[in-house]
Amino acid sequence: MTEHSTAPLASHDVEYMRAIEAGLAACGLTTHLTDARAGLDLTAALSPSRARAAEFWIDDAGYAELRFWYPPGTPPAEVTATALRALQAVTASPPDPVCAPREPRYPAALPPTRPGGQ
Repeated sequence: MTEHSTAPLASHDVEYMRAIEAGLAACGLTTHLTDARAGLDLTAALSPSRARAAEFWIDDAGYAELRFWYPPGTPPAEVTATALRALQAVTASPPDPVCAPREPRYPAALPPTRPGGQ
C-alpha cells in the first residue's frame, strides 16, 4: 500500500487538480476539490443533488474511480455490457468479439413512412 506524503503539496499538484476540476465543471458536472491531510481529491457528479448520481473521483496520486447506480431489476446483460464499455473506455482496448453483445441495444431506426402509410 502506498502512503501519501505529509509534506506540503507542490503548487503544480494543486494547479493540475484545479485544471481537471475546471474541465469537468465546464462540462456541467458539480465539482468539489478537497485538500485533506493525505492530499488533494476531487469529486465530480452529474447531479447536484448527488442522490444516486453518477460521479467521478480522483486523487492527486492519479487513483480514480467511476461510481454509478443501476435501478433494481436491471438485466444482468445490460450491467455487463456497461461495465465492459467503461473498462474499454479507460483502457482503450478494442472490444473482444466473444464478449460483444449479439443484439443491438436499441432497435434499428425504421425508414420514414410516406403519408398515407405507404
